[in-house]
Amino acid sequence: MRFGDFRAGDWKTLCWAWVLILTASSLSLHPVFAQGFTNNDSAKAAAQSRNHPTAIPVTLLTLRVYNYASLDSSSLASSEKVATSIFHNVGIDPFWVDCPTSKLNAVAFQSCDFPMGPADFVLRILPKSMASKARHSQDALGFAQICSLSEPACELNVFYHRIDELATKGYRADRLLGYAIAHEVGHILLGPAHSSDGIMRASWSSSDVDRISLGLALDFSPNQSSELRLALLRRSALSSPNILAQAILKAR
Repeated sequence: MRFGDFRAGDWKTLCWAWVLILTASSLSLHPVFAQGFTNNDSAKAAAQSRNHPTAIPVTLLTLRVYNYASLDSSSLASSEKVATSIFHNVGIDPFWVDCPTSKLNAVAFQSCDFPMGPADFVLRILPKSMASKARHSQDALGFAQICSLSEPACELNVFYHRIDELATKGYRADRLLGYAIAHEVGHILLGPAHSSDGIMRASWSSSDVDRISLGLALDFSPNQSSELRLALLRRSALSSPNILAQAILKAR
């Protein structure tokens, strides 16, 4: 779900919805993902169902999107749709909030003025000029900030010029961006480690990139899926600790 400019009453409704639902760092090519730093359509639906039999969106995640790379709205929405599908498959329901990239357009994005909690992440889509200032390997697609459980506004960054480079080779930029976003969110919730296969590989192989571009699944493992939900529930429950136990039971 995408959110643009919301009134205060709308956000109050969203907060109540959050409570009701709870109660009911980086990649390379080969796309390489940089190591996270510390701070104190898919494959066959039946196959996905077998891998994640309990994949019902139950946990809310807010992503505040800073589109510094100036993607057009259609392309950005397409990538968000890809990432949303990945998150839904592990039981997470993302809310996308457009945010200003300069003071000149800040008035049009007043929803970004609301306070952030531990389950609110900041997504920065960076052009080459900004990515070059970040600490990362030359082939990295992005990196994520590894935050403490109670820290709000954890950042994930994706280097769009790397996505663009792959697009010139015939790969679908919208799908690659969606998967890169999901990978970096994974680092915030799971930690800086990578896995030997799946979406959390440190370096996606040519075969992996082909699968992503063709609409075939590159999944979180069942264990990762469970850990993602529980990590996000713990972050969400810091604002509502009385519902933590029930929420964790529902996530399993």
